[in-house]
Amino acid sequence: MSVNNMPFKTAQTDILSEVYQKYFPKLYKYTLYRVGDPNTAEDLVSEVFEKVLVNYHTYSPAKGKFSTWLFTIANNVIINFYRKNQRQGIPIDFDKVELKYRLEDLIVDRELKDVLLKAIACLDERQRNILAFKFGACMTNRQIAQVTGLKESNVGTILYRSLKQLKNILKEKEVIH
Repeated sequence: MSVNNMPFKTAQTDILSEVYQKYFPKLYKYTLYRVGDPNTAEDLVSEVFEKVLVNYHTYSPAKGKFSTWLFTIANNVIINFYRKNQRQGIPIDFDKVELKYRLEDLIVDRELKDVLLKAIACLDERQRNILAFKFGACMTNRQIAQVTGLKESNVGTILYRSLKQLKNILKEKEVIH
């Protein structure tokens, strides 16, 4: 369906385009932290924006920030992805995830990024989720607490412990000393 045939006005199209431009990088990084595979991350982010497009009219500023609403959708899409894959019997083995990079990601040291994503994959789901919100989506602890339903202090504690565990994993792999 072309943009001209869509059932919303040009102003809404402009708003959605701005939302895409502003949030795609953060959503992509957040999703990549959670799933560890760039192609899967792109597919899931596309699904998030599809849901935003369909449900944009349901967003209410009185209920919370737009970014909180958006990342709640992303979190639910990722949860559904894992549920669907586990029901289909597809094992998710992060040690065997082949990591591919976009051209702009090649600027960053490829080997270090690969090791870091594999180390993050060794953390439990909650830890990966908090790290993805913090560093992938660049959210504050307060925003993470709003999306996850945790207390802000709990988010900080989980973040601290996750980073400490991540540091230990990287030491074991002799990436850092």
